[in-house]
Amino acid sequence: MEKEKLRQRAISRLQKIASNEERHAQIEIILAKFFQSKTWEKADSIGLTMATEFEFPTSPVIKRALDMGKRIAVPKSLPKGQMVFHWIDDESAFYTTKFGVAEPATENIARPDELALLIVPGLVFNHEGYRIGFGGGYYDRYLANYSGETCSLVFADQLIEEWQIEAFDQPVQQLFLS
Repeated sequence: MEKEKLRQRAISRLQKIASNEERHAQIEIILAKFFQSKTWEKADSIGLTMATEFEFPTSPVIKRALDMGKRIAVPKSLPKGQMVFHWIDDESAFYTTKFGVAEPATENIARPDELALLIVPGLVFNHEGYRIGFGGGYYDRYLANYSGETCSLVFADQLIEEWQIEAFDQPVQQLFLS
């Protein structure tokens, strides 16, 4: 199945389950696995996006990380499919982009080598860690030059195996699944 159809199907499915109780149970299961992992334990600095309403919620990760003294960085998208992460804290202000994504108003840049862990968003995943995002290629470009650990927090409904991986696709190292 082509990526654009999978994207649309995944967005529709995620929007449908966004408010049901089963989703909340899956979130708790995934977060419990993640927070008990060595990946979480050893990461002192984490890069992740501010999730939209239907994506896996990242605010519990941000809150727990900041409470534990871990550093958090959130990306801003730039022209030509580039993105740069910026350090945030409890006081950080955000603005909403034309794509509906919250980005930090700060200019405190986090270099890729300063991020121990990158939590990578996506719409569709396979068991090998390959993902389909929103189609801008931002994360694939970033991951191509990133050497830290990577993972994704994934609902069971997002796992789909039958799609074609392309040369530029960058897998994540670990999936935390419900």
